[in-house]
Amino acid sequence: MKRSVAARVTGESDTGRAPRIGRSVRLIVTVALAAGFPLTVTPAPAPAFAHGATHSITPTAGAALAKAPQRVEVVFAAEITSDSSVTVTDHTGTDWAGGRPVVHGATLRHQVRADMPDGWYEISWRATFTDGHPVTGTAEFTVGAEAAAAAAANPFRARLTHGGVVALYAASGVAVIALLLAIMTLSRGVYAANKRTDADDGSTL
Repeated sequence: MKRSVAARVTGESDTGRAPRIGRSVRLIVTVALAAGFPLTVTPAPAPAFAHGATHSITPTAGAALAKAPQRVEVVFAAEITSDSSVTVTDHTGTDWAGGRPVVHGATLRHQVRADMPDGWYEISWRATFTDGHPVTGTAEFTVGAEAAAAAAANPFRARLTHGGVVALYAASGVAVIALLLAIMTLSRGVYAANKRTDADDGSTL
């Protein structure tokens, strides 16, 4: 008789424990998705569609140049304001744009420093259209045959900038901490459920 009662109590405890474990598992999945979502999804800004984004970029995206350009230029589909800006950074995050940007109508232009070495570069711009809508974007190019060959052989390595490394490590740290917290929550729930089960078994017996 005692054995059957204990079995019934244990069965009821398992039934109550299952939803709690299920909720904990869903919590882990939710936290993991929340941590990874910003890394995998980058929605395009609405103004880019509204204004047609850029009309042209110099150097063109993916260009392999024999020597460094004298300037970079981004032409938009509509006029932009004078507070627009552009940078030309290498894989270490160093900005090789010299002086101040020049805005003329829909054109954003910036001189490049004369001592720019061979390597991989990223043009990054942030502009505001005259109607107040902002737009951002990037384009990559290489200078020198060796840099072009390295980018073609391993595009990921060429695009791994200093800022990208910092962001990757930061996001990975957040994801790991979130996962550990979720596991701790699940463990506490299972431990508490086991303690209640043991207490119920003792009182029944």
